[in-house]
Amino acid sequence: MITSRFTNYQLFGQFIITGLFFVCLIMFYVIFFGRHPTPFLSGLGIYGLAWTVLLPVYLVAQMKLNYKTTEIDVDAQTITFNMFLLPISKSYSFSDFDGYVSTEIKDKYSTYPCYYLAKDGRLMYKMSGRYYENIDEIKEGLAGLKDLGVIPYTFSLSIKIARHQQVL
Repeated sequence: MITSRFTNYQLFGQFIITGLFFVCLIMFYVIFFGRHPTPFLSGLGIYGLAWTVLLPVYLVAQMKLNYKTTEIDVDAQTITFNMFLLPISKSYSFSDFDGYVSTEIKDKYSTYPCYYLAKDGRLMYKMSGRYYENIDEIKEGLAGLKDLGVIPYTFSLSIKIARHQQVL
């Protein structure tokens, strides 16, 4: 069984995001139900709604997309994704996917490998070297899947992935 391990940087970032999420919830309560409640449709109310509702929605989306642990059972040919800090997990058989695609993503400081599980020409699940310190071990666990090759990571590719469009 191969289990992903977050880098220390990403682990720290996850706890910061979780803390920010709870700060937003507290601010929502204080602004709208505290000692001096603000009407929802006032200027401050709309501003408060934007920060205390939209920001947590974005944070939960980030938690769902990027902060998940990956477990690969090579013997059973299964892969399981568990959300970090939330009891939500999904398990798939290798036969549920056509294979995996490799790419390299460049950010401000470095370049890191990234692997996407592909199904019907769409890139479904991301396993990134930015988040996992044992990304090479995870790649070895994907050996039971077909290697669909390397594709260059571009802005248009990221838009297609986000919109679940066919890439391959």
